[in-house]
Amino acid sequence: MTVEEPVSVTGRVGADRPPGPLEERHARSRSFRNVSDGDASERLTSTHWHIATALGLGWMLDGIVIALYALIVPYLLEDFGISLNSLTLAVTVTGILAAFAAYFWPWLADRIGRRTAFIVNVALTCAFLVLIVVSRNWLFFILFYTLMRVTIAGEWAIGSLLTVETWPARHRAKILSAARSLYGYGVVIAGLTGTYVIAPHGWRWAFLVPAAIGLLAIYVRFLCPESPAWVRNRDAVMARTEDAPPEDRPTWAERARKASVGQLFEPGQRKRTYVALFVAATATMSWYTLGYWAPFYLKETHGWTTAEYSNWYIWWGVAGAFGYYLMGWIADRWSRFRAMLTGNVIFIVTLIPWALATESWQLWVFGLASNFGLIGVWGTVLTYTAELYPTRMRGVGMGLTWMVAGFLGVLVPYGALWVRNVTGSFTAAFMLIPVLLVIQLIGLLIARMDYAGKQLDSIAT
Repeated sequence: MTVEEPVSVTGRVGADRPPGPLEERHARSRSFRNVSDGDASERLTSTHWHIATALGLGWMLDGIVIALYALIVPYLLEDFGISLNSLTLAVTVTGILAAFAAYFWPWLADRIGRRTAFIVNVALTCAFLVLIVVSRNWLFFILFYTLMRVTIAGEWAIGSLLTVETWPARHRAKILSAARSLYGYGVVIAGLTGTYVIAPHGWRWAFLVPAAIGLLAIYVRFLCPESPAWVRNRDAVMARTEDAPPEDRPTWAERARKASVGQLFEPGQRKRTYVALFVAATATMSWYTLGYWAPFYLKETHGWTTAEYSNWYIWWGVAGAFGYYLMGWIADRWSRFRAMLTGNVIFIVTLIPWALATESWQLWVFGLASNFGLIGVWGTVLTYTAELYPTRMRGVGMGLTWMVAGFLGVLVPYGALWVRNVTGSFTAAFMLIPVLLVIQLIGLLIARMDYAGKQLDSIAT
């Protein structure tokens, strides 16, 4: 046996090998037994829905927190007496740290388990949200806000790992898309919080809303088991270490137990890693270019009031949420590529008239339709990238993928701002997004990787 031999996704060396000690311990739990067949399962149980609910609540929490920040910026400037430049710089640093965290948390999930990492993550997120409420000066606010963003950056990634490894393969894209749609409803909750909490009671109390939802996610998570794929992979590592020649055991155990970034670029895996990075990067650059600047564009170019563009932004998020359902269904019914093709085409043919619109109704109709396509593909993108990595390195792979995408998410808005400063409007920057998405589709056609309905075992080991 060589140290290059990979661990299978199921973690079983042979059909006659009995369950390992870790699986025997977890199998005492009914919830674990409910999902023990992993993505080969033929039926859905209450445990599957607990896992999906926890993931959805994590996305909702993310949506609330991101939208709340946009709503409280004027309050922060007034309460703490800081400049907009200082606030922007601080939040940029926060975004960079959050990008690193997008790698750390899935990496941790590969080591201590999906369920354990999620519980730790959500508990810390809730604690930092409460500390934001009691922050009385700028230093403490930005400290706890940064720590909160660092934890929440990994929440959805961990939940996604557990979901793809337990839900039946034929439902994988649909459930990830449905869970991701709760991000849009989180934006709606943030808007309602702005009206009924921030306006009458101040911005601090608003952060108790996501803290409460985070506690609910912890409750749901305790109804969820560890990923059977992860458990069996751990048992396989132990078994293969015992079977290996004595001189190879330390090297094999270290390599199999601790997947590294270098292993993501070894022969057999390298192409999948490049494709995952490419798809995540193009999707992120497209979203952040429009998502960051659309409200400001409506105010600057069309003279919309804060109330007008805030209301538009809420319904924009809702339209995107419905896009998830259609694209997720297409992805599981036909292919991941067809889902991304459908979403991208819808976005392209509606963004162009939106960016050139002069009437309010055009901004509403084409704007909401464009987000239906743009955001609708994100559930498919998350599904697709997760499928490109084997279980033993899925956390590390997803972490690297979305860390790189996160850095682009921090930098791309500045590029769009530069285009606006040169041309005098964001219209030109928005027009570059269709070009980027066409490049994405061409890249997918060249890569020819699509795993709709396939079990993770048969994709990569």
